[in-house]
Parts: sequence; structure tokens; C-alpha cells
Amino acid sequence: MTPPQDTKTIAEQLCQFARTNFVAEGTAFDEHSPLAETGIDSFALFELLLYGERTFGVRVPPSHLTRSNLASVATIACCMAELAGSGRQSPLDCKPGSCERDPP
Repeated sequence: MTPPQDTKTIAEQLCQFARTNFVAEGTAFDEHSPLAETGIDSFALFELLLYGERTFGVRVPPSHLTRSNLASVATIACCMAELAGSGRQSPLDCKPGSCERDPP
């Protein structure tokens, strides 16, 4: 496990993991690709989150498992970076406080 880095680095590593394990060869895929439209199902999404937890030491709690946080690799990376407290912005337009939680 390595400490979390900036959002862009987290997104790049999550993208590489997804491309290697879930995305069909020849499918256009980047950090902004909607996961639901690229063939990543709920089981693959869970594996992606576990990979992030093992790699960056960041657990995404159930309260943060929202549709908007899980829409793309970019939104997952943004949420992970925020949860890790890195607070650094990246070219992915992640703003502090943008990681959504389910309403109480």
C-alpha cells in the first residue's frame, strides 16, 4: 500500500487497472468514461474499489457509494483523494467537498 497521491495519479492507476481487468479490448476508455457504458458491472466496480483501497489505503465508506461518486474513474479518484485528505486539485476539476454522501 502506498500513500494516496493527487487525484490525477489515482485516476491513472485506477484506469490502468480497469483497462487490464474489465474493459474490452478496443473500447475507448479514459478517466471520464461513464463506467456503466463501458461494460463495468457492479462486481467489477467493487473490485475497482478494493484495488483502490489496497493500493492507496483509502476505504470508501457506504455513505459515499453514490451514483455520482461512482460514475467514472475520475469521480472515484476525486472521492478517494478527498477521503484521504490530500486536498490537492488536479486537471480533473476535482474541488474540495465534491465527494458526495448519501443524505442522512
